[in-house]
Amino acid sequence: YYCCSRIALIYTIVTAVLWYHLNNNIIISPSERVTTPEDTLHHNNRISVSLQKTPVSAADSGYYTRFSQPDTYLCGDEQGKQSLPSTLQKYFNFIASIQTDLKIIFVGDSISAQFAQAFDSAALDEAQEDSVRAKNIFRPDGNRPSIIHICRSICSPIRGGGVSAFWRITNLILKENTKWPSRCTGFFRHWNEGQALDFLNHEYNSTQFVLPSNKGVSHQVNRTTTDYFQKSKLASFKAGNVNVVNGFDAAVFRVPHGWLQLDYIDSARLIETIETTHRILGATTIVIPTLPMSNNVKSENDWKKVTQINRMIRQVARNITKSEGDVQYVLVQEFGNLTNQLLMENAKNLDLLSLHQRDIDYSREGWEVDVANVFLQRPPITTKKWPPSYSQVCSSLPSNRTEACPGVKISSDGMHWCVETFGGRFTASIACLLGCVYNVARPPTDEEIRKCEQRCNDQFMSLNVVRDEMFKN
Repeated sequence: YYCCSRIALIYTIVTAVLWYHLNNNIIISPSERVTTPEDTLHHNNRISVSLQKTPVSAADSGYYTRFSQPDTYLCGDEQGKQSLPSTLQKYFNFIASIQTDLKIIFVGDSISAQFAQAFDSAALDEAQEDSVRAKNIFRPDGNRPSIIHICRSICSPIRGGGVSAFWRITNLILKENTKWPSRCTGFFRHWNEGQALDFLNHEYNSTQFVLPSNKGVSHQVNRTTTDYFQKSKLASFKAGNVNVVNGFDAAVFRVPHGWLQLDYIDSARLIETIETTHRILGATTIVIPTLPMSNNVKSENDWKKVTQINRMIRQVARNITKSEGDVQYVLVQEFGNLTNQLLMENAKNLDLLSLHQRDIDYSREGWEVDVANVFLQRPPITTKKWPPSYSQVCSSLPSNRTEACPGVKISSDGMHWCVETFGGRFTASIACLLGCVYNVARPPTDEEIRKCEQRCNDQFMSLNVVRDEMFKN
């Protein structure tokens, strides 16, 4: 991989060396580099990404949809979705391939599942996919058995020897939300430690989940159940069996706000979720994406609350207390920022903006609140309970606003995002953020980690073009 074959560079923020180590790094300016040999870091990247331009639009390549379920969230031509305008395609004209020895788990709702499946596509060679991937599924509609949702999935090993997993939880990971036994259904809003142990005990190269959480002791609804699984988890960690997962390095937790009252999502519950994620899965690095606009946002007041939650996520990430053997880093992926910018640019194409709104400064804090009326422009008459906004799903406006508009490869329904479009940036962003922690010679300081986090978000979670020198030759 291009990023692994170059010599290590030295930055003023020495330990914030990014995972791709390019000589002409677009995120670190030349003035920030240090060239003294004694400070040179020589180490192998634990996570790296290879960026490659595609001969066709990245959204048309099918690269990120190998594992996509259900197919109702897809945004292909057969779903009636048109490509982004040429003015926007330039931001999404690449695919990202992952190589890592890290064990990474994505936790959250169906949107989290979408991007976990995209990450699997980026981290698994085609010859691997049938031999190392296990999943636990449900079918919500008996009349349409082809529609399949994922409760849990795991790939081990992926390219580089690591692990990629997904755990469907449509709630915050709180003690009050535990329930035994677990069920793989659309409306199971709970979790338990037995489910976590299933991941930890999973054997490499297995296409079957071993599910102790659905058997035996997990049916006991009492304290001894939790104690039993906690002891089993600790025994798994200590055993260090190379043939099973044992524990995760990092977790990517998406707050499932579409399933929750917005006022329920507060800092105390988020901190408990972070700490519990570490306790049951072993992850010492937690990545939390900020929340985007969705059809669950019904009013300007709702949108203000979503932006307040995003500010709270950033504050928690910066202020969470670290201790030995506990969560070490909480990183923020500015996914909401990327989607907000794209929705604004599409709104310009749709001519939904007033004259003074067309000159938006995306670096100004709170700009997204000022244009809530743009994001909330939706068909005045619709049969949908949760209608999407025009900027989410339209390539042009219908002459009659009561009619459906021609689709665009941004969102399939106003809630789920088109992984065909966003898969490259999301995947590269996760690799970049984890590289801030794991591709360094020593643990970075808080200041170093925040500067590295900012560079990753500026490059991949905003509408900045990826420069030619970053691409694989």
